[in-house]
Amino acid sequence: MNTNDALNLLNLTSSATQTEIKKAFKAQSLKFHPDRNPVGAQMMIAINAAYEHLKKLGDTVTASEGFKANDYAEELNDVLNKLFTLDGIEIEICGNWIWITGDTKPHAKVLGRKEGGIGCFFASKKAAWYYRPAEYKSRGGKGQSMDTIRAKYGSTNPTKTAKRQLKAA
Repeated sequence: MNTNDALNLLNLTSSATQTEIKKAFKAQSLKFHPDRNPVGAQMMIAINAAYEHLKKLGDTVTASEGFKANDYAEELNDVLNKLFTLDGIEIEICGNWIWITGDTKPHAKVLGRKEGGIGCFFASKKAAWYYRPAEYKSRGGKGQSMDTIRAKYGSTNPTKTAKRQLKAA
């Protein structure tokens, strides 16, 4: 996870003290807690990763060049909730990216970036759809295998079963 993504997940500006980071972490944790949100378990993984990353960076954390503030946590939450309504797909979260595989062909219009779509991109070499933060700029990582991506950013596979269990709780 990079610093800009972590700041956006915690809904912070381009510069934040450790006190501000902790306060933002608590606010996002309450907002996206699994007891309040169907995909909260996955949101908490992302929020915890962002907090852990920012905690290691010293007293004041400053975003890198090109930072654009947005509430990526809200955006990520909306996308995951929409994806959980689609049957036959598999979801994998690697860092701040969501990879969608499985039987995606019937859902191409819903997944795509045209009007009414979620805003996903299609990676033809990986035969998978992906959703990424809006501010992401290519860093020359094209052609990386999914195994390389998983090793670098980690991987979780949220399931629809987990969503149903969370709603029942």
